[in-house]
Amino acid sequence: MDNLIKVKKNRFGYYEVIDKPTEEELSEYYSQKYYQTEKGSYQKEYSEDEQLFFNNKLEQKYAIIKDLIKSEGDNSLLDVGCGEGWALSFFKSKNWEVTGIDYSDYGCNHFHPKLINNLIIGDIYEELEKLENRNKKFDLIWLTNVLEHVINPEILIESFKNLLNNDGVLLIQVPNDFSLVQTILLDRKCISKPFWIALPDHLSYFSKDGLVNLLSSKGFSAKRITTDFPIDFNLFNPETNYVENKKLGRNVHLSRVAIENMFHDISVEKTNKLYETLASMGLGREIIGFFKKK
Repeated sequence: MDNLIKVKKNRFGYYEVIDKPTEEELSEYYSQKYYQTEKGSYQKEYSEDEQLFFNNKLEQKYAIIKDLIKSEGDNSLLDVGCGEGWALSFFKSKNWEVTGIDYSDYGCNHFHPKLINNLIIGDIYEELEKLENRNKKFDLIWLTNVLEHVINPEILIESFKNLLNNDGVLLIQVPNDFSLVQTILLDRKCISKPFWIALPDHLSYFSKDGLVNLLSSKGFSAKRITTDFPIDFNLFNPETNYVENKKLGRNVHLSRVAIENMFHDISVEKTNKLYETLASMGLGREIIGFFKKK
């Protein structure tokens, strides 16, 4: 439980690291290390089922976005921290104008080299400021598994206000941390430590309410909140506890992929309703919020 000493709950209701690294240290870490090694969910290759899973999850989000964006005609996407380029590729296939920003081109160049010309490499804050100075506007700003990494989430959220069209959507996806499930797992001693505290990668640990409070303070209102598969349920069973036995992780992940693909095949609409219900209960491994300017 020593890791808990390193974080504190802030005024928005989510946890953040007490002693954060400098911007220079973070920039070095992500540009030189992150995509050059197989860390977290990043791999050298993905199976056909995994690639189908990526596409299905994008289709589910796209269904919600189409309900929220009423403007017709050409649409534009800004993917901040675009990583391997899956969202860029998906929206390009829908004839959207796509732009990605990242510290490194390693992931995108490996999986989607044809989109390199749509990619801006550099410091995220500096590149966002350049886009704003050019009066660029986007219908959709995409921020998946980025906000938990930055030193000051407030500054990043603030920077989106002038880049988003009035009818635009800001999509934010972050891990669901310090959740009810995680608390129960610790209490039942199913896990030996708060595994979700991942330093120096994650500097903020969001709950649904904490994320909504943060966005509200910056002039955004939550239109839809959803989640994804509650993979942490596997941690109640010693035979599938991938935290205590890391060798189980790959098979648990592939089981999740198969189940998610099955849900998608049954119905995109029903899958979205299922995950919105789970999100309302504080369940699911991720929090996925769709926000618009107030």
